[in-house]
Amino acid sequence: MNCNQANQIPLDTIIRVMGCAALAKHSGGQEQWYENPLRTERTPSFSVNHKKNLWQDLGTGQGGKVIDLVMQYSSTNVSGALQWLNENLNSTNLPQNKTIQLAGQYEEKKPRFEIAKIKQVLNPNLIAYGKERGIHSSIIDKHLKEAHYTDTETGKSFYGLGIQNQSGGYAIRNKYMKTAIAPNDFTYIEGTGMRGNVVNVFEGFFDYLSHLMITGQQEPENKTIILNSTAMAKRAADFLRDKITVDHVVLFLDNEKEGSKAAEAVERATDHFKASPYTIYAANDTYYGYEDLNACYKATGQQCQIEMRPIKYHDHDLDTGLQM
Repeated sequence: MNCNQANQIPLDTIIRVMGCAALAKHSGGQEQWYENPLRTERTPSFSVNHKKNLWQDLGTGQGGKVIDLVMQYSSTNVSGALQWLNENLNSTNLPQNKTIQLAGQYEEKKPRFEIAKIKQVLNPNLIAYGKERGIHSSIIDKHLKEAHYTDTETGKSFYGLGIQNQSGGYAIRNKYMKTAIAPNDFTYIEGTGMRGNVVNVFEGFFDYLSHLMITGQQEPENKTIILNSTAMAKRAADFLRDKITVDHVVLFLDNEKEGSKAAEAVERATDHFKASPYTIYAANDTYYGYEDLNACYKATGQQCQIEMRPIKYHDHDLDTGLQM
């Protein structure tokens, strides 16, 4: 795929793969609001003109074509954006334009965000935010970092709670937004090995920390993967298949509204793991009625007891050692 072909892919398809849903139409029905794939916000400001296949984030003034969106989303350059599209889109979504246009002909763009400093979590606002999410400061201090980063386009500085991924980038959250510092990837944690035949897969790091709080662990006993984004599911599933020896995979993915684009993204993520040679369990029934495990834990505390439903068998019976 080249840039010309990439920019012909409907933005609705790209945004759906990123796990964000379409919202109301506006401007006389010519444009549509979407959940913002680039940042967390309370009032919709991410708009798509379907006729022109262009997007705009009115909150930041950013906008452009498909390639521009993927570069912003993945904090990468043109080559990285094309790689992301190839890895995350089915061939049926791709335009068949045969125009020859090499990625090398385009100027590579600097990542939108760059890390300025990584340090121990000391900022009182971040400690308060962790407490607001139900996580003790001792757990925050052990598993997360205080990440300071810069917007390379505006020069503005930001900070948040961050966790490093497999490729050296960071997933970062604060009370007002979430972002990723390139390169994007999932996070893998080996665990203490006490239950070495199980890997827990979490969608975000607050779900992972909530699991530690619920089970009373300081370090995870199981191997652990934090996707940081459902778009990382295929990469993580491939990693499991090729690099790790386990028998059971437990998925702690979000409970999205049925029929929504985000729910479709979760379903695709689940399918990637179901294609792997393991017994797969879904834990989201545990927090039915809540968006995710963290929301359940915040609302119910230790009453949010984890149970699992097998959704795919592979030569293994339900292991009682999985009950937590």
